[in-house]
Amino acid sequence: MLYGTDAVTLDCEYAADNVTGLVVQWFLADRARPVYQWIPPQRPQALGLLKNKLDLTHRVSQNPYTQHRALRITSPGPELTGNYTCVVSTFLAEDQRTRPMTVFVPEKRFDMIQDRLEDGWLNIICSVEGVFPRPEIIIMAGNRPLNTKTSINLISSRYTAVASALVRVVALPPTVELLCDMQVPLANYVSRKRDIFYRDPPPSPEPNTPDTQIAPDIGHTTTAPARLIFIMLFLNMILRQWFARH
Repeated sequence: MLYGTDAVTLDCEYAADNVTGLVVQWFLADRARPVYQWIPPQRPQALGLLKNKLDLTHRVSQNPYTQHRALRITSPGPELTGNYTCVVSTFLAEDQRTRPMTVFVPEKRFDMIQDRLEDGWLNIICSVEGVFPRPEIIIMAGNRPLNTKTSINLISSRYTAVASALVRVVALPPTVELLCDMQVPLANYVSRKRDIFYRDPPPSPEPNTPDTQIAPDIGHTTTAPARLIFIMLFLNMILRQWFARH
């Protein structure tokens, strides 16, 4: 059940043939103390962890010996996750059933970091915050699980987990997909982060230097020296004078 659900009902069905001395009790986790008790025709009682968290007016039937058999939990939080046991007893017999209830809180943050160390190792780090119930983290390289060290802490009913795995860079293929799987088994939930690692990253292009720069093509222009132009003008004047005399 996802955290934030308005209410949830846990039912406990039984036959109401012989109800002499009927007592309906609910227990959470262990059988030390009940969290709910109903002895017809009295009003039901919320006890312990479920006090002020039950709708005691809820009825599952009109039968006076079964109408208050169920738990109607309002605004269930992760602290109510656990095994619930319903115990029905009379003067002649007693029976019980146990079922789990999980209040799942998805993660608030999920990060994956790859840190290439100078000594030829790759450190893969995965971290998750604000999840419930307890998560499990698996780190893989190319779908191959790696040896992982994990630290998990419970803070304000939420789990924070950090996992890391070291692998030699030379043991990896040139390009490999890194995976970080975060699993919550009790909630049947899986979240995944992916990243790509390049064992031999391509070299960065070198900036152009003055020796390697190529000048832009701006066309070709020929300029005659000033002395040559003067000589040509002088010869032109002499030829004109000679033709004028003859």
